[in-house]
Amino acid sequence: MGPRLRAFAVQVATEEPRGIERPLRGLQRAVGGQTVHLALRTGDHATYISKIDADQPYQMASRVGMAIPLHCTAIGKCVLAHLPPAELEDIVATTGLPARTPATITDQRRLDAELAFIRDRGYAVDDEENEATIRCVAAPVFDPGRRPLGGVSVTTVTFAVSREELETFVPHLLTAADEVSRALSRSR
Repeated sequence: MGPRLRAFAVQVATEEPRGIERPLRGLQRAVGGQTVHLALRTGDHATYISKIDADQPYQMASRVGMAIPLHCTAIGKCVLAHLPPAELEDIVATTGLPARTPATITDQRRLDAELAFIRDRGYAVDDEENEATIRCVAAPVFDPGRRPLGGVSVTTVTFAVSREELETFVPHLLTAADEVSRALSRSR
């Protein structure tokens, strides 16, 4: 089953793929109760299929079933960073690189450099690129052939969590993303 069909099936059934809840809940506990998302690629964007809200007095506007752009979200950049170059070019040609905030990367050369950096370090950061005052870190989720299916993210607000603190979540994030990749592979 491909990522689009999987996301659609999950949306229709309103239940998460088997085996993803434990690593996502474990991640949320490990990062101090911040919001955790899982999104899968659905064509030229990604779609949230799971969200665990922060145990904070504020809530994120995101919701299961919501589509997110690839070029300016941490999960989306994880997907783009691991696509074949021709597929990346097709997506950018179709969607463009529209600014969503003043921090959005809208230049192809800057995006290419960012994607190379993501491939090298294994995770992506969205520092108010998609939404003002929202900061995320994400790790890719892969199928058994190492094609990107989507990503797992930890989402915070800038006034509560610094970028430096956000990046301390990465070891837990990478572990959770690996566990989710394995769970999705088993549910195929």
